[in-house]
Amino acid sequence: MAVGDLAIAAGLSIVPDSGEEGKVKHGSRELNRTRDYIAQVLSLIPIGRGGYRTAAGISSGVDAPSGGLDGDIYFQIVST
Repeated sequence: MAVGDLAIAAGLSIVPDSGEEGKVKHGSRELNRTRDYIAQVLSLIPIGRGGYRTAAGISSGVDAPSGGLDGDIYFQIVST
């Protein structure tokens, strides 16, 4: 597999290796492009407890749980 094939398959652009766009003077553009990709990935990561719960499909409430599958775990807080 050639260098950059995975990036292309993932929909990312690669750094040109020839021509005007491949010159070192355009390196800052490529560095900024990588930072844009990092920012896109970071925006997919949930923030805070609520964000992680929502992303995992976990909800909370006062009603008894309904549905579920065999093997699901249910925790009930019992106050004394």
